[in-house]
Amino acid sequence: MPSSSPATGTATGNSRSSSGLCATHPPKGASVRTWLAILALAVGCFSFVSSELLPVGLLGPIADGIHLSVGMTGLLVTGFALFVALTAGPLTVLTARFDRKWLMVALMGINLAGNALAASANSFAMLLLARLIVAAGIGIFWSIATAMAIRLVPEHQAVKATSVVLGGLAVASVLGVPLGTFIGQSLGWHAAFLVLAGLSLLVCLWAWALVPSLPSQGSASLKAIAVAYRHGPIRFIFFATSLVMTGNFLAYTYITPYLQNVTGIAPSWISSLLLVYGLAGVLGNFSIGRFMARSLRAALIGTLVVLIASMALLWAFGDVKPVAIASLVPWGMSYAALPVLLQTWVFRAARQTGDSEAALSLFVIAFNGAIATGALAGGLVVDTLGPKALAPLAGMAMVLSLLLVMRSRHAHDLP
Repeated sequence: MPSSSPATGTATGNSRSSSGLCATHPPKGASVRTWLAILALAVGCFSFVSSELLPVGLLGPIADGIHLSVGMTGLLVTGFALFVALTAGPLTVLTARFDRKWLMVALMGINLAGNALAASANSFAMLLLARLIVAAGIGIFWSIATAMAIRLVPEHQAVKATSVVLGGLAVASVLGVPLGTFIGQSLGWHAAFLVLAGLSLLVCLWAWALVPSLPSQGSASLKAIAVAYRHGPIRFIFFATSLVMTGNFLAYTYITPYLQNVTGIAPSWISSLLLVYGLAGVLGNFSIGRFMARSLRAALIGTLVVLIASMALLWAFGDVKPVAIASLVPWGMSYAALPVLLQTWVFRAARQTGDSEAALSLFVIAFNGAIATGALAGGLVVDTLGPKALAPLAGMAMVLSLLLVMRSRHAHDLP
C-alpha cells in the first residue's frame, strides 16, 4: 500500500481509534529494532501469501504427481480459500485475547507445519489437509498484522508501517509464485513447499526474538462482525469484492494451463511470465496511491475498467503470443491495486461502526470466499469447456462488480 496516500493514512489512523488499538506514542520515530519487527510481519505476509498461491504455478506438476485432472487439483486452491472464508471470523474471535507477539509466533508455526506436511504429501487428501492447516492461520494473520504494525510505531509513521507489511503481498506476487514455480519445475513441487516451511521457521524465530509483547486490546465477537455486515457501505464492499475477486481467480488460478494450451507457451517459460505479472503488480500496488488521493471512487472504477480490458484481450487474442503476454501487464497492475483500494474503502466505511477489525474480517471472508468460488468455477470450466472460456466468464463477473460500483449510492458518497 503506497505510503504517500492520504486516503490510506486516514484509514489506518482510523483503525487505531475504532478498533481499540490506540496507544500514546512518543514524537520520535520508531527504532531500528521496531522496524525489524515490522519487517518480520512483512516477511510473514510474504510467507503466507506465497503458501496460499503456490499451487497456481504448479497445478500441472501437482496434478501429475497425485494423478488427478488439473481442474480437480484446483480444489487445493478452492478448499484453502473456502476454509479461510468460513473460519476467519470465528478463529479471530477465539484468539482475540491472546498476546499478539505469541499469536504471531504460533501462526508462523502453523504455516511451518502445513508446508512441511505438504512437502511430504503423496495423495490429494494429505495435500488438502496440509493446505487447510495453513488456511487456519492466514485468516487470523490478516486480521492482526496491520494492527500490530500500527501499534509498534508513532502515529505519524503508521502509514509507512502499514505499507511495509502489505508490501509482503506485492513481493509475494513478484517473487513468491514465480520462484516457487521455478523451484517446483526444477526440483519437484515437494521442494517448493519445503522451502516455504523453512521460511516460516525463520519468521517464527524472527518474531520470537524481535517482536515485543503486544497484549490484546480488542474485544472481537461474532456479533460485531454481524453488526458490520448490516452496515450498508460495508455490505456493499463485501459484494463488490466478491464479484471482482471471483472473476480474477476464475482466470488466474488456471493461468498456467491457459498459457500452455491456448497461447502455446512452453512450460519452462511459465515462471518468467508469472514474474512479469508480479512485477506489474508491484507497480500497480505502489502507484495507485496518487490516483486514490484524488478520488477513491474514480481510481476504483478506472482499475476495474483496466482489469476488464485485460480479460477482453485474453479472450480475443489469447492465441497470439505477443498480445497474450502483453495483457499480463495491465492484468497484474489492476489486480494488485484492488486490495489497496478496497481495504482503504473498508477502513473509511468502518468509521461509522467503530470496529475496523470486524469490517476487516468481513473483507477477508469476501476475498477468500471469492477465491474459492472462482477457483471452483474455473476448474469446472477448464474440465468441461477448456481454458479458452476462462477469460470471458471472468470478465463477466468483473463487469458486474463495475456496474455495482458505478450505480451504488454508497460508491457515490466516496470522495
